[in-house]
Formats: sequence, structure tokens, C-alpha cells
Amino acid sequence: MKSTESFSLQQSGLVEVSGWDEDEIFFVERSELGWDEFAGKHVTLSRMLSEGSIIFVRPILPTAAHRANPIPYEAEFVGCSPEGHHQFRLNGVQPRHSKESFFVN
Repeated sequence: MKSTESFSLQQSGLVEVSGWDEDEIFFVERSELGWDEFAGKHVTLSRMLSEGSIIFVRPILPTAAHRANPIPYEAEFVGCSPEGHHQFRLNGVQPRHSKESFFVN
């Protein structure tokens, strides 16, 4: 008899995370980016971020000849690890459009 259990594909990779923490101090930190089909993308950081913070995540590819471009995400706090680090879910961001027009010289 075949099992009907489904397994989540889990993957991870080393990334560089940058942005401003809850004290509005700019930071750059290396972390492990994890992702799976149920929880989505997530990182663990040593610092706390403000609710709705936008952070930039850049993959670190040791064999790449050039640096990858950072990708913006909205960080959603989900909890703390047993070691006391802060865990965040990464949500994609869309450009925000204003109803006002701005002219550039």
C-alpha cells in the first residue's frame, strides 16, 4: 500500500542581510536563509527589527565571479530560537505607488 503522506521540500543557503534594526541602526549580518513550501522563506538574526521593516537579502555564492544583487523583503517576526535569536518570515514587497505626482528636475 502506498503512503499518502506528503513531504515538504526544505532548502537553505547562506545570505547577507542588511537594513535598519528596531533602534534605527544600520546593520549587515550573515544568516542562513531557509525556505519550504509551507513556511516560505525565513531567516534568523541576532537583532530585533521593527514591525514591517524592509530588509535586503543577498545570496552569498562562493563560486560566483560577481556579487548577486540584494532582494528586498518585508520582515515578519515569528518568534525566538532557543539560543535567543530572532526569527523572521520574509514576505515579498511590491512598489508602493502614491496618488501624488512628483517632478524631478
